[in-house]
Amino acid sequence: MKKNQRNIRIIPLGGCGEIGMNMTIFLIEDRVFFVDAGALFPDASHIGVDLIMPDTSFIDQNLLKPDAWLITHGHEDHIGALSYLYKKYPAPVYGTEFTIELIRAKFEDAGISRAIFNVWKFYQPVLFRNLKVTPFPVNHSIADAAGLFLESKLGNILHMGDFRIDQNPPEKTMTHESLKKILTGKTVTLMMSDSTNSFQQGTDNSESDVLPSIANYLSTCKGAVIIATFASNVWRLQSIFRAAKSTKRKIVLFGRSMFRNSEIASRLGYLHYDPEDIIPISEAHKYAREKLCILCTGSQGEMFSGLSRLAWGSVSEFQVTLADTVLLSSRSIPGNEKAIDALVTQLSRLDCQVITAKEDRSIHVSGHGFKEDLKECIRIAQPKAFMPVHGTYRHLKQHRLLAMESGVMPENCFLAENGDVVVAGPEPVGVIDNVSSGRDYVCPGGIYSRDSFVYKERVSLVRSGVVTVSFCFSPDHKLLAPVGIACRGVSIDEKDLSIRCDKIFDNALQNKVKKGKNGGVPVLKEDIRLSVRKYLENKYGFKMTILVILNSISSK
Repeated sequence: MKKNQRNIRIIPLGGCGEIGMNMTIFLIEDRVFFVDAGALFPDASHIGVDLIMPDTSFIDQNLLKPDAWLITHGHEDHIGALSYLYKKYPAPVYGTEFTIELIRAKFEDAGISRAIFNVWKFYQPVLFRNLKVTPFPVNHSIADAAGLFLESKLGNILHMGDFRIDQNPPEKTMTHESLKKILTGKTVTLMMSDSTNSFQQGTDNSESDVLPSIANYLSTCKGAVIIATFASNVWRLQSIFRAAKSTKRKIVLFGRSMFRNSEIASRLGYLHYDPEDIIPISEAHKYAREKLCILCTGSQGEMFSGLSRLAWGSVSEFQVTLADTVLLSSRSIPGNEKAIDALVTQLSRLDCQVITAKEDRSIHVSGHGFKEDLKECIRIAQPKAFMPVHGTYRHLKQHRLLAMESGVMPENCFLAENGDVVVAGPEPVGVIDNVSSGRDYVCPGGIYSRDSFVYKERVSLVRSGVVTVSFCFSPDHKLLAPVGIACRGVSIDEKDLSIRCDKIFDNALQNKVKKGKNGGVPVLKEDIRLSVRKYLENKYGFKMTILVILNSISSK
């Protein structure tokens, strides 16, 4: 790909065609900017995978070096991969105060000590070569969420980040009012907008409406109330703290991110509470059950989260009883449904009352705009061209229809997925090319692409088990002992295979001589491996991973 073109090119590497793992490359003539670096969490099918992040082979192939990382907000699907990618592509990191503090904590965990952080203020432009970036506040389910207005002589890009419109927001600013302020006297060449809720009719309630509902549960429930929510949703945490205070319940913070995010938010002045209202879980037994509110992580069914540990009884200091109530103050992120269902089922075994946002919508509001929110922002921006982001293809397609309903010409509404190259200026053209994209897997021992030999071998080991066959033979290729068999993850007749391998060994030798094959031991080993695999597959009906060990032993 040519680097120094007189245009604006936008290349999503994550978040287009899926919900999560957001990352986008902006090529402004000869300058390079990375917006967000999100991750996905593995589900049960990703055994041995700790984290999933965008495939960045395109960056490596084209030797791209970012001028800056521009971060919209601090959710994991926007910063979860940054500590890994920053090591490969170091550049100054720009974000709002709360976002930078969350990133800083991640970098400390990753041993990154020399990163350059720049805290930007809303409405204050940041100048780069070929680009001016102005962050503006948007309503979302985290503090300090930003949209970005990128201005260049080749066109202006409006990147909305993740947003909704809240008419009574705790943060006291409203997305649509921010848009009007940032776009006064400006034109938008291309608008990029969050598609997560593009199928949801109307608009959602205000985040401020959650407080009375939570307070009602805390005042009427007889036992302990356990509330699981996103630790980054400072506004939700503040509502819970206030509700607990008004109902004279002590708060127990449970879960590492709940402690860390509460501390950061409190230190920066976003979260206010009386320290005397907080007790450690080790002191929960000192209080009556109806005086406790357990605020924990785990609303997405994460295996080692606070709520999962409580559900499976692995917390000695506190055991859930039938008198208690569990509130899941969140929505299920697509892909987490099975994990959440398993968690709710386990909690039900404890006979406690379990309430999710499906049963009571008043305990949660979405951080993503519904249809009317999306259309309102499009009408305010009046973009020449439109590109939906942050959604599956179905979500993107629906959002494209909303843009056309809001006045954008159909030919200027672009559908782009991960890897597509979109020309956005000086004239918006749309998708012109496609580059390599996909997923990389963070595993113990390294980061591997989906197509890498190591990752494929890991998957194969999980699915098929391992059979090792070991041969000891003389220099003239006479077997000196019975063939050794070792199995892991499969059950086979090892004695039968050992006998069969005598013949497989002889046949492989004869085949090598007959066909005049060169290559020595490696060729012999591969012939044996394929023959053993074929024999076992025919006998047992599935493929197994076969390891062959050849030991040539001299009598000297």
